[in-house]
Amino acid sequence: MLLCCEGIDGTLCPHCKGREAELYCKTVSHVSELEELFGRLWTQCQECQGSLHQDVLCTSRDCPIFYRRKKAQKDMAEAMRQLDRWNF
Repeated sequence: MLLCCEGIDGTLCPHCKGREAELYCKTVSHVSELEELFGRLWTQCQECQGSLHQDVLCTSRDCPIFYRRKKAQKDMAEAMRQLDRWNF
């Protein structure tokens, strides 16, 4: 999810400046959704390995949840970078 074409301040172009609150809320919402998805997948992996108190050590390439969890982790990191672009 790209914020906008980059403006002078690095967040928004002059065209989108009037929609700043809306775009910021969308960015926060997107990060929240990805964090929730990653959390659910992480919990599934912890339950599969039998411990909710340890890090997930699974690297099973046969497990579809492993790939979904890794993709969610990558998407969440990108969304966090987008959120960090907001200068408050």
